[in-house]
Amino acid sequence: MSVKPRILLVDDDPMVRLLVRQILQADGYELIETDNGRTGLEQFIAAEPDLVLLDVMMPEMDGFSCLQGMRAASDKSVPIVMMTAIEDTQAVEDAFRLGATDFIGKPIQWPLLPHRISYVLRSHRTTQRLIEQQTLLKQSEQRFRDLVESIGNEYFLYSHNTERIFTYLGPSVEHILGYKPDELHCDCFDITTNNPINRLARTYTEQCLAGIKPPNYEVEVRSKDGSLRVLSLNESPMFDDHGRVVAVNGLAHDITEMRSTQQALADSEERLRLSMQAAKQGFYDINPQTGAMIINAEYASMLGYNPADFDATIDSWIMRLHPDDRQRVSDAYRQYIAGELAEYRLEYRQRCADDSWKWILSIGSIVERDANNQPVRMLGTHTDITDSKTAAERLNLLAKVFENSGEAIFLCDPDTRIVSSNQAYTTITGYRAEEVLQQTPSILDARHLDLNHYQRIWQALRENGYWQGEIWDTRKNGETYPAWLGISAMYNTHGVISHYIGIFSDITERKAAEAQIEYLARHDPLTNLPNRTLLRDRFDQAMAHAVRNNTLVGLLFLDLDHFKNINDTMGHDVGDRLLQGIAERLVQCVREVDTVCRQGGDEFIIILTDIPDIDAITQIVLKILDQLTQPFVIEGVTLCTSFSIGVSLYPNDGLNFHGLLNKADTAMYSAKNEGRNTFRFFSNDMNLASIERMNIENGLRMALKRKELRLHYQPQYSIHNNTVIGAEALLRWQPENSPMIPPAKFIPIAEDNGMIVPIGDWVLREACKQNKLWHDAGMKLLVTVNISALQFKRGNLLESVQSALAESGLEPHYLELELTESVLMFDTNAVINTIAQLRALGVSFAIDDFGTGYSSLSYLKRFAVNKLKIDQSFIRDLTSGKAEDTAIVKAILQLGDTLGLLTLAEGVETKEQAEQLHQLGCRKAQGFYWNQPLPADEFARLFTPG
Repeated sequence: MSVKPRILLVDDDPMVRLLVRQILQADGYELIETDNGRTGLEQFIAAEPDLVLLDVMMPEMDGFSCLQGMRAASDKSVPIVMMTAIEDTQAVEDAFRLGATDFIGKPIQWPLLPHRISYVLRSHRTTQRLIEQQTLLKQSEQRFRDLVESIGNEYFLYSHNTERIFTYLGPSVEHILGYKPDELHCDCFDITTNNPINRLARTYTEQCLAGIKPPNYEVEVRSKDGSLRVLSLNESPMFDDHGRVVAVNGLAHDITEMRSTQQALADSEERLRLSMQAAKQGFYDINPQTGAMIINAEYASMLGYNPADFDATIDSWIMRLHPDDRQRVSDAYRQYIAGELAEYRLEYRQRCADDSWKWILSIGSIVERDANNQPVRMLGTHTDITDSKTAAERLNLLAKVFENSGEAIFLCDPDTRIVSSNQAYTTITGYRAEEVLQQTPSILDARHLDLNHYQRIWQALRENGYWQGEIWDTRKNGETYPAWLGISAMYNTHGVISHYIGIFSDITERKAAEAQIEYLARHDPLTNLPNRTLLRDRFDQAMAHAVRNNTLVGLLFLDLDHFKNINDTMGHDVGDRLLQGIAERLVQCVREVDTVCRQGGDEFIIILTDIPDIDAITQIVLKILDQLTQPFVIEGVTLCTSFSIGVSLYPNDGLNFHGLLNKADTAMYSAKNEGRNTFRFFSNDMNLASIERMNIENGLRMALKRKELRLHYQPQYSIHNNTVIGAEALLRWQPENSPMIPPAKFIPIAEDNGMIVPIGDWVLREACKQNKLWHDAGMKLLVTVNISALQFKRGNLLESVQSALAESGLEPHYLELELTESVLMFDTNAVINTIAQLRALGVSFAIDDFGTGYSSLSYLKRFAVNKLKIDQSFIRDLTSGKAEDTAIVKAILQLGDTLGLLTLAEGVETKEQAEQLHQLGCRKAQGFYWNQPLPADEFARLFTPG
């Protein structure tokens, strides 16, 4: 029907047509007019109106004939309303029989006409819908009857009442469940199982009995033979005329086999999915013609993407390729699709979600082609091979490391037969790889090793799987050499040894260097006498011997009288020759069990071991004085000497080395004060030193508070151009109204009483503060601060340095901490840890007086210092003209170069020393040749022009 209902008006009365037109058009109707039955029939056929107003009495063709023609001309039930003044009942019946819809009597009640027309149209539409629904219902009933008649053995119809008692069961129920229909006159849930799905089924059944059609649902039932079947139910409630549920009709479908097949398929798909997930296998299904791609979740997950958001197309795949792989891979893919490549197997990198890259192995195959033999389906897998690629690259790198290593490497089978060796092995041993293949390396051959040592090695390998240590080996030419060997056992997946790998290096040169350094560390380089380090060891041995034998130990402190005058008048070379001659005579004066030590400068210390009484010591001392008063002839010059000797006794005068040494020193000064060339035993009357020490100790406790401490700075120079490159901060004490006390007097006391810790903190802060002031003035210098062993042991050196740097604002790499070698000898791990933390800040380290203490390569390696400071005793002897003096300094300089350490010479006093150092390759030095330690203001004037 059109938006405006179309009304056909057939009436021969013009006035009626006029009035109808005005009224109906005012209500929005479209009007077609004709004045007789014949033209009215023609318009009916042509215009297809929605309603006809037909007059009964008209010329040519009356309304009945026109009505009959209209019904004959169209199968559409258009409503036709007759307009007549006839009141004949028969005529009305004839009109309804011919197909009239309604009547309007004349005269027409014009105000009601639009409502009457609207009512007829609504009634007609309602009637038509009812007719259509009845038609559809009949068709549906017919289809349902056809369905029931053709239904297979997998379905059966059923009905049950509101008590859930079956009232009807289709014949197929016997085929499906084994029951005849009359055997199941029971509650429909009597044949169900305890499967949880049946609880939901009960809910749906109650819902249907409440008048609400449930969705299709499943139920598990037990057949007559005890087997279980799964049914899919489609139920509908049935209502009576009052809308009350009276029954439930349903269709049951046996889906047992379908569910089994689906479960088997789901299980198979899950196994495949888990297998691919476990194997880290991505799967793809590509249509090469469209570029569409189907992937599994693992494909996206291995690249870090959410599978739900992953863009799976050929174009996006190409864009994810690494730029270096993109052209090669895309070309190979196109060539395979075009049939130019027989196999599709590629390795390439793909971008991950986090922008990292993964190596992928892609293997694919075309599995389907169209009628034109064009590929339309390609299946394949993606495998993450990043780990294997990394392992391969690492293996290749290890192979290069193996072959190019500077250390010898060999690989043995479980029977210690060599299966591989590198070039360094040949270089060190002289044996070519093919010569040692399947041979036991001599370095592990029991015939070449001490039996106990051999057994210890293999015991460690059995217990720990590793051994490392020093070992002696023999080269092909028969030469023996020391080697540092590390050997490890390698195990297979079953925990069984599969190989041994050995790595060793020739340490001949290192051993020689260590021996030289060890000797220098324990001996005086000028006289070859033990130094104070070795002296202490010897004293401990002598003390233990005295305890066992109830004897005495004599500690002699010898000081050469007026040695400075000899140096000043005859020169250092003559002075050095004299010291060497004195050393020789001293050794001749004592027994082999005794020890003669050069303390430094013109001081010597002698330990007399296993002495029965004081008279025996007196005889030895007198012998020494007699021998040393005999003239020395050096370079044609006769020199006469004398000594002042102080003696202390263990256990009479004390039980520890330092205490006895101090008392011997006190006794020596007493001998000097009494005219020299004599000796004195320590006595309780010798308390002057003790009094002085007490005064110094008491004064030190107030020195910081009274601000009596000062820092002087000794410039450090670049030798080749005499420019200042740094400064060593040196502590001075200027008590109020008293002369300055030299550090040699008060620093040892501060070490003993612990005052060195707060004093050291003050020195750190003051030196950093002063250096920052110089930096701000344009003088970029490295300041060196001496650190006491006690600051490591008792203080918190790390926090002290951090605080000093923070307070001053000085950058850490402009601070150098100078350690004596004794610092390195206690609590090694703590020292290493502190040094490592300070170095991490940027602070550098130097070893002071290198070569006079515990110097060894192992300490230099473990403590990771930056600089070696060559002791002034070596420098002082440098211009003596003796080859060994030069060799010592040269050895230290070469050691520094080899280990990548800086070197600086201390105590340079002459131009000749500076020049010789420069020739030997020493670049930095300090000493009185340039400047003595200066106050900060005088130091700054070194940078002031003019």
